[in-house]
Amino acid sequence: MYFDSLIFTPEALRHLAAQVGTSQIMLGSDYPFPWEMHPVDHVFATKSLTDAQKAAILGGNAARVLGIKV
Repeated sequence: MYFDSLIFTPEALRHLAAQVGTSQIMLGSDYPFPWEMHPVDHVFATKSLTDAQKAAILGGNAARVLGIKV
């Protein structure tokens, strides 16, 4: 089961990561509805995540699941 990272605050993302693990979270988007102007800022602002965990959420997990070599 995978989860969308589009949850608005660093604290919410910290809680989601604590519950399901960062390997199960992927960057989310409501494109083409631009209701969130900076959809990755809360990922960068989540101090409890390592740089590797942030990179996984921002694209590494999706690449792994889809079999895309990076």
